[in-house]
Amino acid sequence: MLTQERQSLIRGKLETAGRVLAGELAQEFAVSEDTIRRDLRELAAEGVCERVYGGALLRAPARPFAERVGEKQPLKARFGAEIARRLPEGGFVFIDAGSTNLAVAEAIGRGRTMTVMTNAPAIAATLVHSSDVELILAGGAVNRKLGGTLDARAVASLEGIYPDMFVLGTCGIVAGEGMFASQAEEQFFKSRVAERSRRVITAADAEKFTCSAPYRIAPFSPDITLLVEDGSPGELTKIAAAGTEIVRLDDMSGRATNEQH
Repeated sequence: MLTQERQSLIRGKLETAGRVLAGELAQEFAVSEDTIRRDLRELAAEGVCERVYGGALLRAPARPFAERVGEKQPLKARFGAEIARRLPEGGFVFIDAGSTNLAVAEAIGRGRTMTVMTNAPAIAATLVHSSDVELILAGGAVNRKLGGTLDARAVASLEGIYPDMFVLGTCGIVAGEGMFASQAEEQFFKSRVAERSRRVITAADAEKFTCSAPYRIAPFSPDITLLVEDGSPGELTKIAAAGTEIVRLDDMSGRATNEQH
């Protein structure tokens, strides 16, 4: 089989499954793992995938905020409610732009005593109308595709602020490596907020484990809480090994049911 033909088949597998393992591909194509690793390096150089230990993940381009906001609403509402419940009363919280984080803002409601800073106009508008929180809006030009401010003026807005919790929006999760963003400007802003925050909390559906973005925001650590819908035991074990708190939505549903009785 020619190299180009093999790489085309690997590309198809990435697009279908979101991930490939070098060992499995080597067996399937009857070539060495070194050959497969070279294929994956070349595909990564083309922007098709992101190399990870043992294989590769599909690199998916960022989709516009306006397109994402209407999708998976029941799941996002569950994530939003759980994150909102965990926000520190009387604390200082930064809520990042993102469709799941908009659900967090919608779940906060009235009667909460905290200060919220955000770089997302949609989140700010929600909190102004539906909550009693003290609200701070980061400055800068709005990136319409991502739904928030990310430029130098937005970064300057972070001067002197140290949030108790950062509600992070992430494009991809790679076990053993961390949380990723799709654009360099996005990564720079998010990483600056993460560095200043005492704790980071983020939510990831199953899709975020099968796609990788090229810019790492932060590695996993004991200062991070990861909410998951589901995930392979192997991946979650790697993440937990870094000390990261992992919260499964199914566990939260069971707790909520018990609290009602």
